[in-house]
Amino acid sequence: MAARREFRILGMTPSEIWRGFVSTATGKTALAFFAVMVAFSIYALVALPPNFGALWNTPSYWQANPKYAPPAWIDAFTGNAYAPQLAIRDFNFTSGSSGGVEYAIVSFSVYNEYERPWRNVFIIVNNPGIYNATSVAYLTVTRPDGKTVQLGPVAINSKFVALGLSPQVISQVNSFYQREFGISNAVPQGSSAIPYLFYTVKDGELVPLKGQYKFTITIYSFGQTAINQRDLSIVMEGEVYGIMGTDFLGHDLWLGLLAGFPIDLAVGLMTAAIVVVLAILVGIVSAFYGGLVDEVLTRVTDFFILLPAFPLLIVFSVLFQWSIWDAVVFLAAVSWGGSARIIRAMVLQIKASQFIESAMAIGAGKGWILRNHVLPMVMPYTLYLFVVNVPGGILTLSAINFFNLAGAELPTWGNILAYANEFGALTSGYWWWVIPPGLLITFVAVTFIFAAMGLEPVVNPRLRHA
Repeated sequence: MAARREFRILGMTPSEIWRGFVSTATGKTALAFFAVMVAFSIYALVALPPNFGALWNTPSYWQANPKYAPPAWIDAFTGNAYAPQLAIRDFNFTSGSSGGVEYAIVSFSVYNEYERPWRNVFIIVNNPGIYNATSVAYLTVTRPDGKTVQLGPVAINSKFVALGLSPQVISQVNSFYQREFGISNAVPQGSSAIPYLFYTVKDGELVPLKGQYKFTITIYSFGQTAINQRDLSIVMEGEVYGIMGTDFLGHDLWLGLLAGFPIDLAVGLMTAAIVVVLAILVGIVSAFYGGLVDEVLTRVTDFFILLPAFPLLIVFSVLFQWSIWDAVVFLAAVSWGGSARIIRAMVLQIKASQFIESAMAIGAGKGWILRNHVLPMVMPYTLYLFVVNVPGGILTLSAINFFNLAGAELPTWGNILAYANEFGALTSGYWWWVIPPGLLITFVAVTFIFAAMGLEPVVNPRLRHA
């Protein structure tokens, strides 16, 4: 019985190609980088809610987060100078009803060891029945120096209630400083009063008062809705936030960067796949069948090579309000010309080989020759073209996102950079808003550049034999 013929590409089996790729330092690096990208993409798809894109564009969802806050890990370099975002989960809760008035008492303690204390205290009301009725909150703060500050009432008329911005609270904190320290207007106009609960006066200057603070929040509701513990959340707005900080709306930039992994990876792979498929079809058909077919397809290829793809992408994105996937399809559909020309030149060279002429002479069909001779010799180059087209697609779509076009509703790395540019992040010193997305775009491009370099011994037999 005849031995089964082993599939080979340029004289190499798939396993030999794989071993050749991972044997190089660049191939191993590309594989490790790509594994990191895939891992983060899978984690993003699992960890983030399916409607994260809509949440990203809902300002109220991020309302309790600090604006323009650097990452929390900078405290490791500043000696705990900045208070971190703090969601109070372990608080004491009692509730009841008296004379037709529902009430709840929330108490908790925090330890202040920071030069820049918390910016604000948010009461988040998860039950519309409470904030749609007539409800008010009072805040009592007992400081480490034994002094007590009574604040309120503050109207609860929405889901997010910022205690420190209430004119009533600002006036009461100013009165506290006037009464205890003889300082008037301690709270600057337009600022939150909450940070000034954590200061004392020394030699006429405001300095942080470190130690334990006890907070008691009492809520009265004059509606018929009882107040339960699950109806309330307490958040102390920090000076620093999370792994990657926040932007102008309080977006958690770590979540935005994480969400960008599957989007940008899908954009690059989809763009490259469409480009390579079109290039293979046009290049092989043009070269192998020749004549009028070759002439027509060559002219079509030249036309697409000369098209100004990026300006057209901008114009059409504006005119038709394209989504990012519309832009991907268009970009790929007009970017295959150069790859098709390379494949056509390769197939013309293969077609002129003696073994192809011999196969035709003994009656082999064109389909058989394409399947058994042409495609195995073209495949390494198409794989190489696929790899080099991925970063091009990602960089082009990131540039489109930078202009707030084609997918501006999604948290892509390009969009994050677009808003950073719009709000002057780099000139204002908000480096955490600019550097991470820029590095991630570079990381993806470098990954596929390394992959292309690792494939060079497969694509170029001279390098392999050398």
